[in-house]
Amino acid sequence: MRRVRVLVVDDSRFMVSLISSVLEKDPELEVVGFALDGRDAVDKARQLQPDVITMDVMMPRMDGLEATRAIVAELSVPIIVFSAHTPQGAGLTVEALQAGAVDCLSKPSGELSMSLDSVARELVDKVKGVGRQAASRTVDAGGAAFSSRSWTTLPSVAARARASGTPAAVVIGASTGGIQALQALLPRFDERVPFAVVVVQHFPEGFTSQLAGRLDAICSLPVREAEPGRRLERASVVVAPGGKNLEITSALRIRLSEDDGPAVLRPSVDVTLRSAARTLGPEALGVILTGMGRDGAQGAAELFRAGGRVIVEDFRTSTAWGMPRAVYETGCYDAVLPLEQIAGHILKLSGLL
Repeated sequence: MRRVRVLVVDDSRFMVSLISSVLEKDPELEVVGFALDGRDAVDKARQLQPDVITMDVMMPRMDGLEATRAIVAELSVPIIVFSAHTPQGAGLTVEALQAGAVDCLSKPSGELSMSLDSVARELVDKVKGVGRQAASRTVDAGGAAFSSRSWTTLPSVAARARASGTPAAVVIGASTGGIQALQALLPRFDERVPFAVVVVQHFPEGFTSQLAGRLDAICSLPVREAEPGRRLERASVVVAPGGKNLEITSALRIRLSEDDGPAVLRPSVDVTLRSAARTLGPEALGVILTGMGRDGAQGAAELFRAGGRVIVEDFRTSTAWGMPRAVYETGCYDAVLPLEQIAGHILKLSGLL
């Protein structure tokens, strides 16, 4: 199997060396070059044609946001933002994700040579995950089977008579590639929708308030970072904060905690879906969008068995078909749909189309 070729972009030679050494410890990865600013990154991306780019955002001459825009406009190379956890860095990171970067990771604070170990495994996994899917999209065993289908509604093998009522809450889980997916999905909902929306996007602590603000600017519905004790309201969107798990209580109020699961999966899609299964059952609808890993599979299965409905994004439109595939493999879903059809399907279920 060919190694995933990586371009490392950072204005610090020390960080370039550190990141490169972390990546090259994995035999499936190869660092093919580096760039010290955004202009250099654009040039090197053209020359080297890497499979993945790791991108700092705060750099001289051209920052990572502008470099991301330029590369996405010209090349089909997935970009993972790896940037400092600062208010300015968080803002630029969210903008870069809106511009087409597929994922982000917060640089550890403190002594970098010591603390980079804390995110090394996650960085390697993200780079390999997006690199492999981008390089093998047309030959993936599961994806190849799906890509030839006509996508309308693909029923589950385990499909049964489902509740026909309007959902009271829609829980959306996403990870890698999720920002672009949310940008396509959420603006389709307006003040007529009879449900509340809960977004669980894997995102570093301190970045989700920026995400909520950016989504609020493009959506008809108000989008806010979730606050403990607040009641879910119809025709509104709450975003689970990074570093916390969000549960829906029996009074439809929000509970935030650090319970259940490793820190890398806070917020956890499984935790939120399990709470929706317990408190709402048939009145809940789960949507699993693009993302690596298996988060959401157990929660979706519990929601499905409680009478709720589950929609899965298809392989063709997913940046990373890990989370959706994990749900698909359980058989606990009602439809597998391309991203562009998901909002319309939900509106039909709600009697609005």
